[in-house]
Amino acid sequence: MSSFPQPFISSTSHWQATNRGPSSLYNHNKDVSPPSHADILIVGGGMMGSALSYFLTRKGAEGDGKKVVLVEAKDIGSGASGRNGGHLGPATAHGYYNLLQPPPVGTKLSSKEAVRVIQAERDNMELITKIIHDEGITDKVDLWRGHLCEVHQKAEARPMKEMYDAWLAARKRYGYADDTDTTWIDDPAEAKRVSRFKNVASVQLRPAGSVHSHKLCTELARLALKSPHSDYDIYSWCPVSTITPSKKGGWTVKTAKGTIQAKRVVLCVNAYTKDFFPEDELLHSHILPQFTQLSLITPPETFSGEKALQYTYNMTDEGYLIQTPMGGIVVGGGLDPLVRAGKIDPGVGNSLDDSITHQVWDEYLARYCPDHFEGWGPEGKGQGETRSWSGILTRVKDILPVVGPVPDREGLFLAAGFHGHGMSRIFSVGQALAATLQTGKWDESLLPRSFELTTERLERARDYPCERPDEFVNMMMKEEKSSTNWMAEKEIRYAEKVSQRKEAEKKQKEKDSWCVIA
Repeated sequence: MSSFPQPFISSTSHWQATNRGPSSLYNHNKDVSPPSHADILIVGGGMMGSALSYFLTRKGAEGDGKKVVLVEAKDIGSGASGRNGGHLGPATAHGYYNLLQPPPVGTKLSSKEAVRVIQAERDNMELITKIIHDEGITDKVDLWRGHLCEVHQKAEARPMKEMYDAWLAARKRYGYADDTDTTWIDDPAEAKRVSRFKNVASVQLRPAGSVHSHKLCTELARLALKSPHSDYDIYSWCPVSTITPSKKGGWTVKTAKGTIQAKRVVLCVNAYTKDFFPEDELLHSHILPQFTQLSLITPPETFSGEKALQYTYNMTDEGYLIQTPMGGIVVGGGLDPLVRAGKIDPGVGNSLDDSITHQVWDEYLARYCPDHFEGWGPEGKGQGETRSWSGILTRVKDILPVVGPVPDREGLFLAAGFHGHGMSRIFSVGQALAATLQTGKWDESLLPRSFELTTERLERARDYPCERPDEFVNMMMKEEKSSTNWMAEKEIRYAEKVSQRKEAEKKQKEKDSWCVIA
């Protein structure tokens, strides 16, 4: 069945709670019907839809002189884009390693393509930084640039260093500049001093950033609305029910507020992609939803003012956190350790219900900083965890974004499947897809070829389990062993985890084979 309208009221994230004024685009055209015709119709008003809107409405772009319409089932930034960690944290060594592995860990890219994919995340960060500066919205979106501190416990230190050295060697082999702005610290005392983490064995410092994700999503949409080059508008609370080929060419899109005839349609629906394709089509199962939780932490005096954290962080078990400009800390992750401890059912990851949070998960995030940072200090009333929320990300069979024209459906395009790494991929994807819409060609200078949506790619991934690679890599690192022994010893445990996931999905499988596209 369709995911919209939802039978619940979604939880409210820190980002959404702090961007609700008259400039936030909440309820924009909520009571207004969309136009009956559009040259380009964008379905989905998250960061992907807003970014694509921005690129399409620039002078000389494909939307110049055309009618571009965006419809959103709820409000702009109401989904994962307004619920994430706000982290611009490009992957490096760990991501490179995953991409080289066969499924289900990675997608067995060549070393050259894997380096290109990792570089694309750095390019994405520089692209959005430039846009924010050029458009004069730095303060509006709370952009911060600095370094990410990736912390490693003792069991992780050696394999992570091996991955780091291999990644640097590959960059050099394929002509990329030396990463002089990336630093490895393997002296435990210095790593502890720099990171302020307990029991840390090594750290990697690398360029990163953070941003108020809901404000950025809103500002990109507002820049599109202000563009003098396109006839652009947004219609919120306008969920799509069916998309069918039109006899006159293009697509007939039925929404809750009227029907739109569109020459081209771009689906920017990420976790809800499966709703748009029949159950027997590969796209129905290639991108699936992934439930997650985050919390806002108000730090005690020992981590405030001059003593505030100086970095964003990546931690064991997919943990991450950022320090907001106002001093709060957004922390996420935690599903895998809770599943391993038997405290939560792995099936919760399949949920589309972002109205709830799980108490055991709330407690884990609430305790994360006190349990892991040296000298965290006592928490008074109003300090510690002050807000928790949930969001629906995606997991993708081959762990890469899915971008481009949908095979055998002329005029229909897809940009989805960010595998929990949307902030490090979406802006480059938006730029590249806008170019493809204009030229009809894929530009490898803008985006790796491995992101392209093709029938061959979907067929290749048909039987891959739809799992997150870090689940496997983290399990490999639970014991300190040489890298040559990892795969044989841990594949059995991973197979058990895949079996658990499939059983949970089977229990929750929808009885109705409803889909949007006829």
